[in-house]
Amino acid sequence: MANDLLQQLQSILSNNTFEEKEIIERLKEALLGHEVASCITRDSKSLADVFAETISDFEENGNPAHLINTGFNNLDRLIGGFYPGELVVIGGRPSMGKTQLCVNMALQMCLASPVLYFTFDLSATLLACRFYSALTGIPAERIIQHDLTSKENNLLLSQTSSPALNNVFINDSCSVSISALKAQCMRQIRENGVKIIIVDYLQMMSSVRYRNSRELEISYISRELKSLARDNNICVIATSQLSRAPEKRSAAAKPILSDLRESGAIEQDADKVILMYRPAYYAIDVDEEGNSTKGSIELIMAKNRNGRLGSALLTHDAAFTSFYDCNPGPDEFTFSAERLKEMEETPFNQ
Repeated sequence: MANDLLQQLQSILSNNTFEEKEIIERLKEALLGHEVASCITRDSKSLADVFAETISDFEENGNPAHLINTGFNNLDRLIGGFYPGELVVIGGRPSMGKTQLCVNMALQMCLASPVLYFTFDLSATLLACRFYSALTGIPAERIIQHDLTSKENNLLLSQTSSPALNNVFINDSCSVSISALKAQCMRQIRENGVKIIIVDYLQMMSSVRYRNSRELEISYISRELKSLARDNNICVIATSQLSRAPEKRSAAAKPILSDLRESGAIEQDADKVILMYRPAYYAIDVDEEGNSTKGSIELIMAKNRNGRLGSALLTHDAAFTSFYDCNPGPDEFTFSAERLKEMEETPFNQ
């Protein structure tokens, strides 16, 4: 393996067609690939052994394969939750609410496992305001502008010491290359025990390897994200833009799988694809049955490699800070201070 790496490095350095930046990126990718491959090689197991481990894990943990709950009962009932090793893609048109949905999910997931959030569209400061907005119900723009009442300011300060937030790591690096992202992921997995990685959003990433073909570039990035999830037994959640195809079909057309931009590889690599549909985005006030659509959000399960398809209905508050189940039951999901203090009462196991 060492000889293969050496030959690969020599080949990159001897190629006169590469620019300096491209040489550096390719060297990084080669070294990272060698490091990952040397760390994750697994021995073959018999089917009986694998099944025995699965049953044992289910009995010990109560959930199969350390199931990751999204925090939304309607969605969890539909799909069971997310699994380690999965690539989950959340697609939607611009301003549909993809980032805020991921923020809401991250706040729930971090109670059980560390979360690493890559933000390529917002700075770490602006994203942090989204998180505190979801926690307090204060509109993000007012937090950013410091336009708060005394009561709101005290509420905001009361959330800053929450131990749960110590399990959300934000990275707003200017580098959007997949090789740099994987290097940072490996470090966080090793140092902080990260189990969930959110990439917001996929189309903003790049790779010098296929810089002349966007379709091949997105295909490569998609495969690398899936490999990252599978090889490290973590869950990778990536947001993705949708094309304008829904609007071209009709004013109220719901998105479908093929609406994903550069969708071929994303459709193939993703284990789950969730498409967001918000009627208010299209100025639709009532649904086909005459019911009000105010605040409603439909999460359409367009692909589920290990389960069923369908839709889960959510609603959001007036300030568009937090998402909730449309018909919450006794286990209603909330971001109350008592809920977040679970981290103080229950030892965190990485």
